[in-house]
Amino acid sequence: LKSSLLRGLRLDCSRICKASVSRDSKDVLCRPTVLDVSRMKADPGSDVEVRGWVKRVFKTGSMKFAHVSDGLSTDTVQVVIPRSVLSSVPLGAAIRVRGVWKESMGDKQECELEAKEAVVLATDADPRYADLSPDQLRKNLPLRTRSDHFAALLRMRSRLTLATHKFFQNASFVHVDTPILTENDCEGAGETFVVKLEDSKDSFFGHDVFLSVSSQLHLEAVTAGISRAYTIARAFRAEKNQSSTHMSEFSMLEVEVSLCESLDEMMDLAEGYLREMGHALISPHSLTQSKDYASLGAYAEQEVASLYDSLQSDKPFPRIKFMEALEVLKKIGHKLPESGSLSRSAELLLVEHFNGPVFVTHFPANQKPFYMKRNGEGETESFDLLCPFVGELAGGSLRVSTKEELERQCPEGKLPQALKWYASIRERGKPPSGGFGIGFERLLQTLLNIRNIKDTTAFPRWFKQCKC
Repeated sequence: LKSSLLRGLRLDCSRICKASVSRDSKDVLCRPTVLDVSRMKADPGSDVEVRGWVKRVFKTGSMKFAHVSDGLSTDTVQVVIPRSVLSSVPLGAAIRVRGVWKESMGDKQECELEAKEAVVLATDADPRYADLSPDQLRKNLPLRTRSDHFAALLRMRSRLTLATHKFFQNASFVHVDTPILTENDCEGAGETFVVKLEDSKDSFFGHDVFLSVSSQLHLEAVTAGISRAYTIARAFRAEKNQSSTHMSEFSMLEVEVSLCESLDEMMDLAEGYLREMGHALISPHSLTQSKDYASLGAYAEQEVASLYDSLQSDKPFPRIKFMEALEVLKKIGHKLPESGSLSRSAELLLVEHFNGPVFVTHFPANQKPFYMKRNGEGETESFDLLCPFVGELAGGSLRVSTKEELERQCPEGKLPQALKWYASIRERGKPPSGGFGIGFERLLQTLLNIRNIKDTTAFPRWFKQCKC
């Protein structure tokens, strides 16, 4: 097969092309990428087509030399275009070139494409993206992928998504699409977006409906009959915060396992996932991955230790109880907040103290949601996983097993009507379960040291900002 994409999917290219109605669809399936072409050996009899954007261009005599990228890797191919083939090759233009893949006369590349046909498909009025900072590009979201640095970041996010699915699928988990529209606020934090019809006093659903804060409750329902489930779903929080660590719309990896009675089992799963993602995202053995990582530019803070650096050790992440964490903070002179909860600065101090990720477990019941299982000492069977650069990365717990416990632990001692279904599954064969959630953007941020979480997704939404 000509295409690495098709080889990866193990598809029969000839069968697909025969089934295609148009010649164009055959080209899309079988046309090599720029990366494919850059790895080909010279062939004087070849007929190669490249499509992409002109990243650099210079002129020597009647020849123009264009470096073309399709945005799918950091690789470019040098295309030699005679004036007789194309009179103008603007920087930033999208072009289609067909020609011969031959040995290069220059010493900076082994091969180059000698153009026989060339067409400009689009031009760019202002192509100097390398001069724009992440802050400047954040003000013009539709153009961010034109930046090589940001394109590399999105490719790494895509790779992380694929690796996540592979990890859980290989562990026999079932992926479930959970709803975005919901009638409950999972965390009870009151930071939900309300969904209403425009210019209407009537409720479309007959009651208040919100954008989902978390998929956990629905995943618990799934695990009443499927023992291992996960999702990567959109979540929304109406936090009026414009800091570099907050967004109003984000993705959450949420994992739920029934027939589970051990908090250690959940922490083992979370730790195993993080270690695998570090290897999958920035493996030193993958040239493509290392090139993308090296291309992040100003988006990444290279001078500080990342989560990936910590994952090189085979030593298990330390596991300490909340009260032990407070003692550590006291010893290093950190003043605790009046609320008694861990601030982000305290979390990062604990990470520094343990020289890497650390699990903090058994938080006081008044600091955690009602659905978490409690022991006889006023503690929850819960954990937070603290990591470099971001502090809290993952939060998980064992879940309350009975309807009666759930009702007792509700803030007012009574379940709201919107959660009756959630309690009822405990009377219909739902066994003990546990799970955890990881903010996908925050995971990318800690693995790559991304300065601003708004740069971990293509179209971020935050307080006072919902453009494009």
